[in-house]
Amino acid sequence: MILNIHGFRSCGNNAKAAFLRDLFPGVRIVSPNLPLPPRKALEALEKEIERSAERLEMVVGSSLGGFYAYALCCRYRVPAVLLNPAVVPFVHLAEAIGRVENAYTGEPGIWTSEDCLALKEIFCETAYRAEGSLVHVFLTADDEVLEPRLTRAFFRFHGRLVELPWGTHRFEGLNRLSGEIRSIYEAARKTTRRGELGG
Repeated sequence: MILNIHGFRSCGNNAKAAFLRDLFPGVRIVSPNLPLPPRKALEALEKEIERSAERLEMVVGSSLGGFYAYALCCRYRVPAVLLNPAVVPFVHLAEAIGRVENAYTGEPGIWTSEDCLALKEIFCETAYRAEGSLVHVFLTADDEVLEPRLTRAFFRFHGRLVELPWGTHRFEGLNRLSGEIRSIYEAARKTTRRGELGG
């Protein structure tokens, strides 16, 4: 199973989920719609993992979803593919406090200062605690929403960082990553198989 995690004001039926389903036609891709409160979002993701009959093999997250994917990488020790991840989302989303609307579904919601504080707590719980070999960061240099410099600094000595010259925050041109993401997944599958045989 591959878990895809959408960003702030997005939804599970996003371009990344479609990309993963095309890339891995025989693999179950789980891409749920998440509630706004961060703790509830992580709880929803963990429920998806726990109730699945299939082993979690990789997490993929974009923007705020990249932050959540990193947290799950810490907890479940599975490879994480982070696409323009929000490194310090409690800073990035401080300006969003108030009424918000899902950009895809139009569903209204409220983003609070308590939500930002929850993100800060999660950051303090997880920062630099994932296994570096499991963290794969893909960054577009022309990201107009998040500051690429922060991502470069955070992952400079932690995980593997690949920077691409174009793609904006939405990460257009995902097909450029097909070979790399397939390789990350296949390496994880081989490790899992060896562990099962060894056990």
